[in-house]
Amino acid sequence: MKQNQEIDYQHPSKQDQIRFFAFTFVLVIGITLGYFLGIPRYYLGWFSFAIASFSVAGNDAVQTIGTFIESKKSVHWSQKILVFGGLLFVVHLFAWFIHGGEIHFHRLDSIPETKEFNLLQLLAPVLLVVITRLRAPVSTTFLVLGLFGGKSIDQMLTKSFFGYGLAFLVAIFVWAILVKVDPHEYHEVHTPDPVSERRWSRLQWFSTMYLWVAWLFQDTANIAVFLPRQLGLFEFLMAVFILIFALLIIIRTNGGTIQQVVSEKSDIQWAKAATIVDLVYGSLLFFFQAISNIPMSTTWAFLGLLAGREIILNVITYKDLPYLDTFRKVGKDVVLATIGIVVSILIFFLSYFLYPEQRQSAPLEFWNSTNQEDSL
Repeated sequence: MKQNQEIDYQHPSKQDQIRFFAFTFVLVIGITLGYFLGIPRYYLGWFSFAIASFSVAGNDAVQTIGTFIESKKSVHWSQKILVFGGLLFVVHLFAWFIHGGEIHFHRLDSIPETKEFNLLQLLAPVLLVVITRLRAPVSTTFLVLGLFGGKSIDQMLTKSFFGYGLAFLVAIFVWAILVKVDPHEYHEVHTPDPVSERRWSRLQWFSTMYLWVAWLFQDTANIAVFLPRQLGLFEFLMAVFILIFALLIIIRTNGGTIQQVVSEKSDIQWAKAATIVDLVYGSLLFFFQAISNIPMSTTWAFLGLLAGREIILNVITYKDLPYLDTFRKVGKDVVLATIGIVVSILIFFLSYFLYPEQRQSAPLEFWNSTNQEDSL
């Protein structure tokens, strides 16, 4: 047990990296062979669903339970999986019962069910695993849902960048007020009072549960797109079991390599800081869901929140720290997220060129204009 606790999952060794990429290569070969050998769509979908359960949740874990993992490293993993795994089961059971066997919370209503998967769709979850391993927070909406046909990609990009900007401004406003109320609390050398920390620690469980539910409503569709839209009881139980097992792996590895995006941020290891981040971000997710059904990258909204918070805290309180160091942290997140979104868009358009039939299921202005030019 002691040996497991000493493993640094955020900085894997060279041998760990070799094992990881070797396993990933085997997955790619297996999926490709299964596709060309004509394995039925149903089984291929379940296999990719299992991979997506880990890759989508793993990449998005940094924005859902990332702050909880960072500030609750002393809490045994079994308590975490009992709470968040149990909540995952209850939320999806409610959706399955209310929506007639569906667990995507109507997020797939505008996306027709795929009759036959193409190879890029099946390999997208594996690519996401690799991107996550490289610590790049990527839009799972673009990389996964985009390949199945959906809203216009320019609208998705616009909403995602708007989400980053709004979250950035909200963070500056919220934490500027908090710093003014109690400036001493946000100094780098400040250590919270143990009694206050225990009180906030209890509140953090509820704030993370609140955020976890918001994320499930938003992004479960990115995983469930590989499954039949209506699930029988056995299929539902199997899907939830796979999701909980993927969550278990994420919790046991303390978020994996991508957790560093949260770990390096100021004072996020304290319960009060993590609680407020979860509450603000969870509220933003519910707001974005309310204003529009257009899919968006929730990752960009989360990075905007962290960026605004980090900058305002350093500007107001950490005046002895180099500003370039702060902008380096924030800029690195943006660069990694940009790389991720560029890769997602490239895969998106590659799929449309290789599989023209998808243009009918997800019409874009780009394709409409192209068709008009061809007719001329």
